[in-house]
Amino acid sequence: MDIRKIKTKLKKDLSHFRYDHSIRVAKEAKRLAKHYHIDKKKAYLTGLIHDIAKELTEEENNYWIKKGNLSSDLQKEEYKNIKHADIGAIIAKEEYNLDDDICNAIKYHTIGNKDMDMLAKIIFIADKIGRKKLPSNLKQVKQIAYKDLNKSLIYLLEQEKIYIQQKGITIHKNTKELLKALKK
Repeated sequence: MDIRKIKTKLKKDLSHFRYDHSIRVAKEAKRLAKHYHIDKKKAYLTGLIHDIAKELTEEENNYWIKKGNLSSDLQKEEYKNIKHADIGAIIAKEEYNLDDDICNAIKYHTIGNKDMDMLAKIIFIADKIGRKKLPSNLKQVKQIAYKDLNKSLIYLLEQEKIYIQQKGITIHKNTKELLKALKK
């Protein structure tokens, strides 16, 4: 994949904020990949396009949900902030012909999955810490991430679980399963 072409397309398709976020996540993913000795280019590309579907219109979302044969549950209000991950994975496969590792990392970057590989874990973490200004709790996540990625995920997921429950929302079953698997 030609990274320059992808960046040009993303710059056109995404808001300035989302494009800037994608660049930051890509850079953080590359640093984490280097630290954990996995493919830096693949991590950078995945971080770059992880939010490719974040700003689609409802009509575009519905098109990709149908095209990808995704669960119609994704059209429910409760999934409005996470459906871009499933849709983004479909777009990455269909429009960019990217491999399953990249597509799964995109798919799992919002709620996680117990079957996440290192790339998926890196993208999940990089999405949270690849920001201009990190709040103190995410500084802690970043610090742990460069020592032990799984411990960093546990710490982050525990915080998210509390936050979500305080809002009266039930934590997603995939997130629960991931947290349980990581704690074993």
